[in-house]
Amino acid sequence: MISATVLLIAFLGTMGLVLENAFRSSALAALNGRLLQQVYGLLSVTEDNDMTVLLPPALTDPLMNQLGSGHFGLVLDDRGTLVWRSQSAMDQALPSELVAALDETVATGVPRAGVVSDGSDKLRYLAYRVQWLGERHTGLYDYVVMEQSTLLEAEVEGFRARLWGWLAGIIGLLMALQFVVMRWGLKPLGAFTRDIEAMTEGDQRALSGPYVQELAPLAQTLNRLVDHERQQAARYRTTLANLAHSLKTPLSIIRNALTMAPPMGQPEDHRPEIEVQITQMDELIAYQLERAVIASTHQAKDQLQARVVLDRLNGAMQKVYRDKVVAAEVQGENLALRASERDIQEAWGNLIDNAYKYCAGSIQITVSKNAQGILLRVEDDGPGIADASHEQVLQRGARLDTRAPGQGIGLAVVSEIASRYDGALAISRSKLGGACFDLVLKL
Repeated sequence: MISATVLLIAFLGTMGLVLENAFRSSALAALNGRLLQQVYGLLSVTEDNDMTVLLPPALTDPLMNQLGSGHFGLVLDDRGTLVWRSQSAMDQALPSELVAALDETVATGVPRAGVVSDGSDKLRYLAYRVQWLGERHTGLYDYVVMEQSTLLEAEVEGFRARLWGWLAGIIGLLMALQFVVMRWGLKPLGAFTRDIEAMTEGDQRALSGPYVQELAPLAQTLNRLVDHERQQAARYRTTLANLAHSLKTPLSIIRNALTMAPPMGQPEDHRPEIEVQITQMDELIAYQLERAVIASTHQAKDQLQARVVLDRLNGAMQKVYRDKVVAAEVQGENLALRASERDIQEAWGNLIDNAYKYCAGSIQITVSKNAQGILLRVEDDGPGIADASHEQVLQRGARLDTRAPGQGIGLAVVSEIASRYDGALAISRSKLGGACFDLVLKL
């Protein structure tokens, strides 16, 4: 729309300049024609005399008889001497530029037009040289008719004002019409865009329409593409989950066998190396399982209550850590959430589990809403996390305390969920003395 507007303004602006120049040329040609007619009028009233030509003091043209009319008539001989002037030129000095211009050798009967300066004013003139062949004398004479150039400029300026006024009105009208037409023409695209956004957010699974005839094939193509990608992703998730579950069983058997008895034919000092390899495989499988879970719930959106989810997670952790005395305080309003229940349980559950695992005996859980979204703050009174290790603990498989059980993927999963909800996970020092995790999700 901007490009079309710029082209429209450029086109009409160029057309305005062309019309203005054409009008100026036409007005100048009309002026010269009018001046030539006045010269012919002077010639028609010229009479022969003994030594010169004779013209009446008053003419039929009233502008030639009125002082200050801006129209002047002059007759000069071949020596540049003023022979006659109209009554309107009685207070007008003979411009020296005009005398110099008339001194040029010019053929008789050829009109010459030009502009001369008269102080602060400019005069447009038309000169006509004639060879007078009278009964009483002969000679060369220049008949000159002049007009103030301000008259022509005023005429051109009036046309310019009207022209650009009309062009500005036309531009405004065409721009308004263009805006209305484009709004009307692009209205179907608005509904199409909203449906795509709804499908992206998981509110609908396909573009259902109805759409205009031009957009219907595009909607069908997009639906086929989305279905294909959805099916392919489902196949990948299924394959990954099956592979992971298939490997976890033999790994568990190997671990149990190593625990119960030394491997036959293997020296006892090989057990730590085998343990490390099995642990790495177990961590990798667990992480891929978590990724499969997150991907599979990408389209799901549930209506949740924040305090209900937190109370359920806190109760579950109390059971898991029943051998540890923990005072957990849950604060905040019962905010309404619209997100995947699995995502919320995974993200919040990992943070609460981390707090239970490393706290000395106190945990504080707070949920609130701010300008960025829903904020969950989990604080504990444990050893905390050094500032230099904040980025490290968010990496897959990173564990600062290898003595505690775990695979080092919990915080990586939380960070991945936060990224998918356009949020962020921040780590700082808690007022309880331990770690403080701030998880913001745009819900």
